[in-house]
Amino acid sequence: MSAATAPAEAVAPHRAHKADGGGTKLASNPPQQGGAFGGMQFGNNKSPIDIKSESMSLDYQNHSVLWSGNVHATQAGAQLTSDQLRVNYFDKDFKQMKEMVADGNVRLSQGTRWATGKHGVMDQTKHTVVLTGSPVAHDGSDQITGCKITVFLNTSQSVVDCAHAVLFPHSDASPGAGATPAAATD
Repeated sequence: MSAATAPAEAVAPHRAHKADGGGTKLASNPPQQGGAFGGMQFGNNKSPIDIKSESMSLDYQNHSVLWSGNVHATQAGAQLTSDQLRVNYFDKDFKQMKEMVADGNVRLSQGTRWATGKHGVMDQTKHTVVLTGSPVAHDGSDQITGCKITVFLNTSQSVVDCAHAVLFPHSDASPGAGATPAAATD
């Protein structure tokens, strides 16, 4: 089905469904200043989500909308790009968003923070973003890679499985800390 024949409520901006997240316990320490993606709120606030793509199809039976081809979604300063984006709803009226599932060349960004992967799930009930498929998270020049990155949007915490981080100090090193400047040569 094309966007032209979709019901107005299915293509209009939607508000994120809010549910109690429960008592999730994390194995990580809270990140400083929001960590690698602490400030990202894509799909987790009441601002409208603007989605553009080459095509869109509705599945009334399964309460979902699929955008395909150069998908670009924006919400309140956050951007999501992917090859394909499926939005699943709890209800037949397409009012309560359950989750957004992005596949292929996934990139989620906001300000100086961005993350990439092959697959991403933004769960509205759990208030999480899970990236898999060689995910990489960036915060400025800092970079974290792993086999799975989970971001808890309500707590600004992240958990990375199979983690490898490259972090750059954000303050000057104290004298005598073992670092020596490289000598300039001509």
